[in-house]
Amino acid sequence: MLNIADLPEASTALLFNVSAGAPDLRSGNCRANVLHTAASDAMRTDALAQVLVQKRWDDLVMIVGTHAADQSYAEAMRRSLTKFGLRLEGEKTWVFDADMRRNAAQEVPLFTQDFGDYDALILADEVHDFGRYVLYNTWAARPVVGSEGLSAVAWSPVIEQWGAAQLQSRFTEQNGREMNAQDYAAWAALRTLGEAVTRTNASDVATLRGYILSEEFELAGFKGRPLSYRDWNGQLRQPIAVAHLRALVAQAPLEGFLHQVNEMDSLGLDRPESMCEVFE
Repeated sequence: MLNIADLPEASTALLFNVSAGAPDLRSGNCRANVLHTAASDAMRTDALAQVLVQKRWDDLVMIVGTHAADQSYAEAMRRSLTKFGLRLEGEKTWVFDADMRRNAAQEVPLFTQDFGDYDALILADEVHDFGRYVLYNTWAARPVVGSEGLSAVAWSPVIEQWGAAQLQSRFTEQNGREMNAQDYAAWAALRTLGEAVTRTNASDVATLRGYILSEEFELAGFKGRPLSYRDWNGQLRQPIAVAHLRALVAQAPLEGFLHQVNEMDSLGLDRPESMCEVFE
C-alpha cells in the first residue's frame, strides 16, 4: 500500500485501502492520498472489547499466531482491552506445526489447560491457520472470540437489517458467493466516489477529496446510520458487526459507549491517539 502511495504518479491520485487493517496506516504511516474503507484492526478489537465489557467477561486469555497479521491483531487487542479497562490474565503463542486435523482433540486441551478458569478465550489468528481447531477443544468450556468464534468484522453474510439483505442478494447473484468484508470495503470505495461525483458535479481529485473529508459527506452503507470519513486520517467511520457464522449478535458502538463528537469514533484510533499529520 505504501509503495503504491509513494509513487510519483500517485501524488495527485486518490487511493482506497480496502484490505489492510494495520493501525499504523492510519497513524504514523498515513498518506494524504490514501483513504481507508477497510476497518482497522483497532476498530474491530474495540468493537469486541465493548461486547466483552457489556457481558462482563473480564477474565480473559489469548492465543496468538506467529504471522504478521496475527501479531498486528494481538497488539490492537491488547490496546483495546486497556482502553476499556480490561486486561489479559494469560497469553500463549501457537507454535504447533503438526497436522491438527488428527491431533486437535489431544493437543488443544493440553495447550489450554494451564489457562485455568476464565470468561473468554481470544484468538489472534487472522490468517485462519489454527483457530478452527481451538473451537470446542479447549480444556475449559468457555466462549472463543476474536479471529474465530464470536468475531468483530466490518461485514458478514449474516447482516440482513437496514436493507442489507438486498445488497447481499445482489452480490451473491452477480458473483456466485457471499459478500465478505473486503468486498464491502471495495463496494464502499466505489460508492464513495460515486456519491462525491454526484454531489459536487466534479471529477478532479482535489474537489472530490475535499468533499469526501468534509462534514457534508454522508454514505448510505446498509449499516443503520450514515457513514463518513475521519478528516484526520482518512478512515471511514462505520459500525462494526460482532457476529458468528450464523447470526449477528451485536453492532458496535454499543449503547452506553459515548463520544464527545461521534459515537463511531469510540472505535479505532481517535484524533488524539493518531499520529497522522498529513491530513491537517
